[in-house]
Amino acid sequence: MINLRGARWMAGIAAGALLLAGCSESKSQGSTAAPSTPREQLLLTQDEFPAGAKKVDVPKDKLEAAAADMTGLQDTATLTPAECAATTKDLSTASKALLADSAVAAATDAKSGVMYIEFVAGRTGDLQAIAEGNKRCGDLTVTSSVEGKQISTVAKAENLSAPADLKGIDAIAFRTTTISTVGAGKPLTSVGYQGMAVLRGTTVVVRASALKDSLDEAAFQKLFVDAVRKIETAS
Repeated sequence: MINLRGARWMAGIAAGALLLAGCSESKSQGSTAAPSTPREQLLLTQDEFPAGAKKVDVPKDKLEAAAADMTGLQDTATLTPAECAATTKDLSTASKALLADSAVAAATDAKSGVMYIEFVAGRTGDLQAIAEGNKRCGDLTVTSSVEGKQISTVAKAENLSAPADLKGIDAIAFRTTTISTVGAGKPLTSVGYQGMAVLRGTTVVVRASALKDSLDEAAFQKLFVDAVRKIETAS
């Protein structure tokens, strides 16, 4: 069972990852019927995550509580540029709706320190709006205070090309880098890759992240493609 600290980390991934619950519905719904397979069975299994990764339980109530905590912190945080504050607020609001409408899977690789998380939501999101949001608010500085200590976070989002194997599918990918400093402590760097695809009335999101300076992009791309194919071929 994942602890509360881990749940808060994944709730942060959920809030920062998805605009789909707060965005307008996608105009391109596609003609393929939604899968009849239960949503939980559309998630990646233990064997489908990268070698060395072990699936962990993701208690939805802890994720929802952590998302609520994040919303409270954002209410007192200072964002630069200030015009991006509304976007980040929308992300926090979206995470609550997302968690209520998603099946979630997660796995961790204790040796490499990489965490993988997947969401399969029974709704479609406007991926173009998310990509445009990355361009508009791709460089953010967030300053807040927790228990008397100042926390400063510099976050960057960079749009990437979706994997070539997903040609013809509505999909996006991006890379995120965050550098956080608590008080006079040593800065912590976190890097992540994220992919999102809309097909068959479903949105699938895959993210790989770790507290390190670099990640295996090819391994992430394979995982993203595998997750999409599972939705594409489901009954």
